Amino acid sequence: MTEPLELVASVWTRLLARTASTEKQLTGKHDEDESVLSAVERQTENSRKGGTIWEAVRKADEAAFKRILNENPSNADARGPVGECPIHMLFLYGTETHLNMARYFIINFPHTITQIYNKEEYYGEMVLHIAIIKRNPTMVEWLLGEEHNRAYLEQQLTSTASGRFFQEGRPCYYGETPLAFACCTNQWNIVEILLKFGASMDVVDSNGNTVLHLLVIRNLPEMYTKYKERWIAEQQADKGSSDEDDDDEYFRIENQRITPLWKRLNKEGYTPLTLAAKLGQADMFSFLLEERKITQWSFGPVACVLYPLDQVDLEFREEDNIESPVSALELIVQNAHVELIMHPRMIDLVNKKWERFARRIFFNRFLVTFSYLTVFLITTILDQTRNETITGEGDDAETISVEPAGMLCQTICTIGRFFVLAGAIWKGRSELKEIATLGIRKYFQTTGSGLLENCLACSFCSTIFIVNILRALNMEAETAALAIASLLGWGYMLFFVMAFRLTGPFVVMIYEMLFNDVLRFCIIYVVFLIGFSQTFFILFDYNGFTGFLTSVKQCFLGMLGDFDLDSYAETKHSYISVTFLLFYIIVVTILLLNLLVAMMGDTYGNIIEGATQVWHLERARIVFAIENEMESAERNLARNKYWTNVDGERYLQVEEVNEKDFLAANSEENVDTNDTKED
Repeated sequence: MTEPLELVASVWTRLLARTASTEKQLTGKHDEDESVLSAVERQTENSRKGGTIWEAVRKADEAAFKRILNENPSNADARGPVGECPIHMLFLYGTETHLNMARYFIINFPHTITQIYNKEEYYGEMVLHIAIIKRNPTMVEWLLGEEHNRAYLEQQLTSTASGRFFQEGRPCYYGETPLAFACCTNQWNIVEILLKFGASMDVVDSNGNTVLHLLVIRNLPEMYTKYKERWIAEQQADKGSSDEDDDDEYFRIENQRITPLWKRLNKEGYTPLTLAAKLGQADMFSFLLEERKITQWSFGPVACVLYPLDQVDLEFREEDNIESPVSALELIVQNAHVELIMHPRMIDLVNKKWERFARRIFFNRFLVTFSYLTVFLITTILDQTRNETITGEGDDAETISVEPAGMLCQTICTIGRFFVLAGAIWKGRSELKEIATLGIRKYFQTTGSGLLENCLACSFCSTIFIVNILRALNMEAETAALAIASLLGWGYMLFFVMAFRLTGPFVVMIYEMLFNDVLRFCIIYVVFLIGFSQTFFILFDYNGFTGFLTSVKQCFLGMLGDFDLDSYAETKHSYISVTFLLFYIIVVTILLLNLLVAMMGDTYGNIIEGATQVWHLERARIVFAIENEMESAERNLARNKYWTNVDGERYLQVEEVNEKDFLAANSEENVDTNDTKED
């Protein structure tokens, strides 16, 4: 009983999924009521119109089906509301009777095997796609191997289901081609059938994704391994090589300019591994890292392992102005994939970079920045140092004259100004060089500490330039610009604070609270602020825009508890004023402010709970930001080397300890030995 129910459920699921097709998809004349129906509703109505081929298909009425085709063979090419043909519906229903009718249909009307949905939603889908989705290897074999169908073999294997229903980001994004459909639905038996009949393993879809890219998206590591091994085997067979030395053959394939399938880029520039990093597929990313590793030697539970750094780490640019391919580490820090950065090998990579060059450069920059800001602070203090002559005492004191500070003070202040300007020019030049290397889009696409450093550095340098321009023009706005520059300058120190485990999570916490909790609070509070400000503006009979601003100030201070109840009671409508004031205090001061505190408490708890992960992510961002600013020649210095060179490729060498597997293997050997002795 369950099998018919599953078949019916499968058909109805497919039919209901087509509700997205709401545009007019039938040609010809329609009644006014019918025109408002969705395509799937019209499809349902068609299947229940008596005497039509659609009704015969739905009921699996073989006699009526054959009679209708004999009377009018053009019914074989009939089109439904979503662009379907009768052959598509036979495969969609998929019972044994329907499939027998489909075989009869294709034998008598061979061209129907290549009929596609011709409407936008399911455009390009053939019966081979449906047979694969229905997990019917028997029908797949028949469609490709039956003698009558051989003429349409290539057309079937290369057909692409490219309608909106199958596009990237949709649940049924399976890569368009039949081979990709079989792989993405985890059907290796059907993959074997398709390959037997000549399906190309190098096929790509309209997004440039190979089958390996698609298997990463679908999170199918076992299928990935099978497909990769089969691709290598086919390459070896094509070259007429032996299997005596797989490693030599692998490199020989690369030397013949055949890019391995797992290193090919899609249209967005991602390999399967970097695509896993982009999507945050933790399990797939870990699998792809592990399947590429090379074990050098092992001693007990300890093994020396090499991990290839291509695709994982920032590549060395042949020229500094040429953009390098995107790396997995870059994608992880950009998209804040905490689970991926916590992979032991990614932690090892970041730790080695930190130890070899990032820590030294980071602390040097910290000392330089702190010294620079100290000079900036002293210059600002000296700039506002004046000699004031005051007469009188207490409340009667009066400033008689204000004179500039002495010559020494002014000289030091002038030198300090030049030093501050020179530092801003040097830093600005460094940031412009980084923008030229990465591109302005990529420069501001970084997140976390990297974005903080970039934004604050650019803002501070720009503000210092503006300060000096305004000073040269003797404009009063110089003071305001200098105040902003002071805040930006010391705010830049937060970038350095984020690198430390003790303080880094708290900087992240402040950021999250400001741009999530406080932002949401402000949006809601502004509604109440404007509403109550207008209310009290009317009740207090204030005058014009100045009066309204006074009312806004009064409401804002009221939120902080600074209000004069007597002034509300003395208005013309005192009862209404006091009532509104009490309501404002309850809603804003008591409710909203306490809600803000509660939200901040939740944010604090969430961040402290994952403090270690946050710290690792932020440190990775800092390391990546430092490395991005370095030239290739500087990165390649011996003192900065964190990798191992093997045959011209860079590898991360680590010692892995796997006590559990080692002891488990020993236990199995002991069991086998005891069994042998007993025998």
